[in-house]
Amino acid sequence: MAFRVRKKNMLTTATLEESLRLLDEGSTFDSITEQTGITTEDAEAVHVAWFKGTTEQLFREVQLAGVLETAAASLRSGQGWDEGTTGDVLREVLHVYPAHVRKALGMALMSDKF
Repeated sequence: MAFRVRKKNMLTTATLEESLRLLDEGSTFDSITEQTGITTEDAEAVHVAWFKGTTEQLFREVQLAGVLETAAASLRSGQGWDEGTTGDVLREVLHVYPAHVRKALGMALMSDKF
C-alpha cells in the first residue's frame, strides 16, 4: 500500500480566512488541516485567535510574515532591495506588534547589539 504525503501549506490570509469559516461551521482541526493544507499547529493557533477574539492581530501577523518571506526571497535570489524597502519592512513590523514589542525593538536597535 502506498502512502501519499501531502505537502503542508503555509498559513496565509487566504488559508486563515478559510480556517475561520470552517471553525464557524464547527469543523475539527483534522478537517481544517485536510481542507486547507495547513499544519495542525497552525489550525490550533487560528482556533486560539478565534476563541479569544484576536483574529485581526493574527491577520496582521500573517500579512507581515508574507512581507518578510517576499523580502527574504528577494535577498536570497541576489536581487537585494532598494533603500526604501528597509523602511517599509520596519513600518510593517511597527504596525503589527503592540507598543511594548515596538519599545523593546527600539531599545535593542539602539543598544548597538545589532
